[in-house]
Amino acid sequence: MGTQPSPSLKFVFGPFEFDGISGDLHKHGSRIRLQGQPLRILSILVERHGQVVSREELQQHLWQGATFVDFEQGLNAAVNKLRQTLGDSADRPRYVETVPGRGYRFIGPVQQIPARPVLEFAAPAAVRAETAPRGRSKRWMLLAAGAALTVAGIAGYHLGARNSEKAPLPQVAQFTVVPPAGFELEGAASRQSFALSPDGARLAFTAMDAGGAFSVFLRDFTSLESHLVPETGGAHTVFWPPDGQSLFLTARGKLRRFPLGGGAHWMLSDSPSFMFSGAWVAPDRLLLASSHASYEIPSSGGTPKRLDVAYRWPQALPDGKHLLHTEWNPQAGRHWARVTRLEAPASAKDLIESDSRVMYTASAVTPGSGYLVYIRAGSLLAQPFDPATLRVTGEAAPIASKVYSFFPTGAADFSVSGRGVIAYQSYASRSQLVWVGRDGRQIGTIGPANVNVKSGRLSPDGRTLATAIYDVERGEQDIWVFDTQTGAGRRLTLEPGLRDAPVWSPDSKTLAFLRAYGAPPKVTFRGVGESDQEEALPPGDFQLPTDWSPDGRFVTFINTGFPRFDNETQSDVWLVDLARDRKLVPLLNTPFHEANASFSPDGKWVAFTSNESGQSEVYVQAFRSGDAPSVAGERHPVSRSGALALRWRRDGRELFYLGFDGRVHAVPVKLSPKPEFGPATPLFTISTEARAAIHSRLGFDVSADGQRFVIPVVAPTEGPSIVVIQNWEAALQRNR
Repeated sequence: MGTQPSPSLKFVFGPFEFDGISGDLHKHGSRIRLQGQPLRILSILVERHGQVVSREELQQHLWQGATFVDFEQGLNAAVNKLRQTLGDSADRPRYVETVPGRGYRFIGPVQQIPARPVLEFAAPAAVRAETAPRGRSKRWMLLAAGAALTVAGIAGYHLGARNSEKAPLPQVAQFTVVPPAGFELEGAASRQSFALSPDGARLAFTAMDAGGAFSVFLRDFTSLESHLVPETGGAHTVFWPPDGQSLFLTARGKLRRFPLGGGAHWMLSDSPSFMFSGAWVAPDRLLLASSHASYEIPSSGGTPKRLDVAYRWPQALPDGKHLLHTEWNPQAGRHWARVTRLEAPASAKDLIESDSRVMYTASAVTPGSGYLVYIRAGSLLAQPFDPATLRVTGEAAPIASKVYSFFPTGAADFSVSGRGVIAYQSYASRSQLVWVGRDGRQIGTIGPANVNVKSGRLSPDGRTLATAIYDVERGEQDIWVFDTQTGAGRRLTLEPGLRDAPVWSPDSKTLAFLRAYGAPPKVTFRGVGESDQEEALPPGDFQLPTDWSPDGRFVTFINTGFPRFDNETQSDVWLVDLARDRKLVPLLNTPFHEANASFSPDGKWVAFTSNESGQSEVYVQAFRSGDAPSVAGERHPVSRSGALALRWRRDGRELFYLGFDGRVHAVPVKLSPKPEFGPATPLFTISTEARAAIHSRLGFDVSADGQRFVIPVVAPTEGPSIVVIQNWEAALQRNR
């Protein structure tokens, strides 16, 4: 056994690149200091990735002549150092796994990079730079004629493949798709936000406007432009039928079908709450999958029938008899791909472990075989799979690195087709929290740059800011706290699970936030001390905290992740009564969509958004605590042209809200004896790009005197796009 990798190769795993000649280790292009025994252990493990390297072998090659005690102590220390460098852990390993009683195994997907390029692109007859909307940098793509030739080439290739066991490898072509000006892409945290048509010739995708609502766009690959699908405002998830002649989507709590040839669309049924995805599983049946359950409806529409078994992210396999789906394994703390015979839930069989949903795509090179495609440690992988025997037949190979996924739900930003085309949304970490004045001019920064962050929450004493920052390798967010004077910060939460939407206790010593790990998100409490522990509410439905009452008794939360009715189903506002053994009390429970509840500084009023006027607006209503806390009296309207988020000034003299135009507005307030609200004054804009940086709680915050604001901004670098690869499998085959 050698102690150095092959000198002709570099090894790429997750965000890391290891050079077999120099021994250099880089992360996201920056060199990381690693030397001595930890470096030599990495060299051995990564060269033999997937194999167990015994402790005896390591002793023979690295600790010859050492006593057993010195070897044991040295090996343990070296492996711990290696894990620290890789951001790994022994209890939940992504790279270095301990095999009890035997040794260690490198389990992360490894790509070996030879001297030649990984992807070879066809040289089209003509190539032009795509016009980049909103001042974005240019992205290269094929002309319409070139794209048409590529599609024709794919069709010709498939005809030839029928008469050959293994056809010649076609060339790889890659281009990007971006939404039109005024719209932005956002990560799909609990939905299927884009989907390739079954023939790989079109892409349907959702994009967000300045008002926070999503619409559907269609891109035909023989065209250079994406076109809005009319009447799709508020879209949530999209999927195709097998013939690709229409498109299914959910919007405003309804499942709808849109014919591509034009004409009126029709509503099929109500969509389940928190619907993840849908799939055509039989000639006359659709399967709808949500976070809680699965439902079946006729393809022509009807009342959803709840099934006894939940199938997350379902897909019918080619034989029409089996279903591929993803299931959370609470013991392992991971997602597992499973295959189940339709109508026979007991036949379920585990396939592979994953960080995300798993999708099957047929091979365009070897007929009758295919791949399972999924995310692990932020990398998009393809693993050979035989659909006839329902068995994995080889090791996973990487397609792309740094692809957005959302570990709690298994959502991931990729799509596959049956014709050698794959698509994924590129990940861009370019946001930061900043201080701005009332005129919008930047006057300072808070926290690191070039991360994925969307909002921050100032402590009541103004000394600390809490925020949630996304980690692409884990597909989760952690709570970070930063000193507003010095800028010093630390990650407050370290354990597995996603955390978001922090709100402060009145004494600035405790945070309430959302935590999700294998179950719907729960309100969780934690002190800001380094040794403080988390304490969650008992299991229940979705809980996203929005505020903490000034007297410390109540925490408000909403039961949906979307503040806009257009993008989800109805939302209600609840209270956690901390003085009554954390009893849950409904506060705003009406037929309307109510969210963003926030207490006035004196605790006598509650501001919130409601769509009772037909769109989301800010209202203020009196709050009564006592034994039966409730709102009372008249609802006083504050905004007139739409509102997405709101914050009080700490002296109660102003109320600020983010409007549908993307601007923060200031409203003068006089609360007693009767609330009076002055005209709204627009202050500054929070860009749609910054608000789409990550799927997270939408918001901003304001200093006690109302003169400074914390908002997200994005660096003027290239933003996310949907990358389309035609003949993607050829790149894998050439480099095996």
